[in-house]
Amino acid sequence: MNRLAAAFAVAVLYGILGVCATARAEEDPLKLARIRPDVKTGFANGGWAYDRYSDLPTLDAKKSMVVADLTGPGVIRGFHTTRHHPKDLFARGIVLEIWFDDADKPAVMCPLADFFGDGCNGNSMDFSTNFVECAPWSYNAFFPMPFKTRARVILRNDTDKNASSYNFVEWEPLAKWDEELGYFHATYRRKCFQLTNQTDETFLELSGKGQIVGRQYSVVTDEPRFNNFWCVMEGNNELDVDGHARQLDYLGTEDSFGFSWGFQRPFAGLRSGITLVKNADPAQLSIYRFHDCPPLRFTKSLRWHINWSQEKHFIDRKDWADAWKGGGCWVDYATVHYWYQDAPGGYDHAPLDPVAERMKPLLRSSKPETKLEEGKQAEKPKD
Repeated sequence: MNRLAAAFAVAVLYGILGVCATARAEEDPLKLARIRPDVKTGFANGGWAYDRYSDLPTLDAKKSMVVADLTGPGVIRGFHTTRHHPKDLFARGIVLEIWFDDADKPAVMCPLADFFGDGCNGNSMDFSTNFVECAPWSYNAFFPMPFKTRARVILRNDTDKNASSYNFVEWEPLAKWDEELGYFHATYRRKCFQLTNQTDETFLELSGKGQIVGRQYSVVTDEPRFNNFWCVMEGNNELDVDGHARQLDYLGTEDSFGFSWGFQRPFAGLRSGITLVKNADPAQLSIYRFHDCPPLRFTKSLRWHINWSQEKHFIDRKDWADAWKGGGCWVDYATVHYWYQDAPGGYDHAPLDPVAERMKPLLRSSKPETKLEEGKQAEKPKD
């Protein structure tokens, strides 16, 4: 490395550290100790109609329950909800929706377990971060969620069984609305695709102005060649930002989540975690990363895609090619992305499959198909 390149690298490093240091400096280190009689803590209960508040709505089958309906300006500080039994039904059978300022679409729409990083239909270990917690028999969220005029937190029970549930929202009013504040968003998408040496799969597309602050992926496969998530962990995570291709380009999925040499064992950190890694049949993986230092910003558009075509140590392997040409190499991704945006709604969330489909651990198997009866065709795999 020549001196000019070395100096540039040092400047970039100091720039990154400076961004994080500035972000920390902007926070008041004594904020928690300051007495603020002008700020009141708001609170809303939902779900538990069996004690003092018998008029609370309950989370009944095929119905929605309003946990909180708040008047702004304000900011949601915390959300607590029950984990429900049986988890294989309710983890993805209950959906979290959050609506802001009477927008015509929710800013948040996710199956409950996936929103809280409880991946692979509720099979993650317990863990705690600054933003979400999978606590014993409960979930907690601490993303700040500002709103100008109104916020509604809703749980939707898409199953045919009533769910016993207790939920609360903690929030604070704001003296006035700050136009620099963005609205919190989160979206879920599940897709199954064949992983080949030419796969370039899009996982998120946004338009407008905002910043990505986190993501959570649950990956399942029964492809024998993908044991230990070999090859799945590869793929360049490419972010096309404001029309600029590969403005950010993480050279490996595991590295983009803060790990190296694959997903070795469970780990839960404040920003990066492997909350489930199982190399059995099927293999299951649940991982998270929060991008609060720094957020990944966009002013017009953002496209997040994973491109496997540049993995030169892998793409020429004959056994991999033989596997996908033979109908194998299918991977199942359930993803959640978290971001802030300048609009209270407007994002088109992907439609959710029926609960029975959501519950399936794997949407498409890589195992050789059994011989079909003459005249019948194989069912087309879901996108």
